[in-house]
Amino acid sequence: MFRRLTASDHDRVVAYLSKRPALHTFLTGDIERYGYDAPFQEVYGYLTDGRVTAVLLRFYGSYIFSTEGPDAVEDVVRMLQSNTAWTMVQGDSVSLSLLQDVGGFQPRQVREFAFAERPPGAPRPFVDTSGVYQATVDHVGQLWQLRKSIAEFANSNTTELSLRQSFESGDTLCFYVPGERGEMAASASAVAENTWTAMVVGVCTRPLYRGLGYATRCVAKLCDVFDERGKTLCLYYDNPNAGGIYRRLGFAVTSGWTQFFR
Repeated sequence: MFRRLTASDHDRVVAYLSKRPALHTFLTGDIERYGYDAPFQEVYGYLTDGRVTAVLLRFYGSYIFSTEGPDAVEDVVRMLQSNTAWTMVQGDSVSLSLLQDVGGFQPRQVREFAFAERPPGAPRPFVDTSGVYQATVDHVGQLWQLRKSIAEFANSNTTELSLRQSFESGDTLCFYVPGERGEMAASASAVAENTWTAMVVGVCTRPLYRGLGYATRCVAKLCDVFDERGKTLCLYYDNPNAGGIYRRLGFAVTSGWTQFFR
């Protein structure tokens, strides 16, 4: 049975999410932070013999989907087709492939990524993180301008307002390296921190400062923080050069990640 979930279902939701904590980073982080009753978030699930076997979460205008099998697929496709307000649905590549192969869903655009994980304490070479600073809500304007200058962020559904709200709610931990003129030269953020994991996002460098290792230093700083917290860092990427950097920092590809755009 596919239905909206409530706080009374939380133990069953956690039992499902804990099976694949890294791939469920966004789901777990959003549910732990915002619960089941926030006006901008809805959590749906498929229940089989009292167990949650699939989760669909709406966060503002995007969805995250995860399933153990095909049972929830037709219900999810009907929801996506009936709701015209969303812009993106994302999740592990196996789950999203079922929406196409079983549910017949045809997105306007598909992006495929490698999904990588870094357990706390994973070995990596020393990286000098001096000159790396933590951003605050006062830096949101600069961070937004940095991301707008990067072509790879053109499809992002993040707005300056949602970025500010993420800082104000404490959901974003961001480190940056300043440029010669005081602008942000590079940055990397972690979001959706939860009991087990956090997701690295927004790794970027202005073209003028590329090749200097600034983004590597920002990600290394995040590694330091989450090593201390004993949590796994996750990320997804489709840039082979970035993949080489992440591997050197201790990340290993474990799965695929897919985004569908309406």
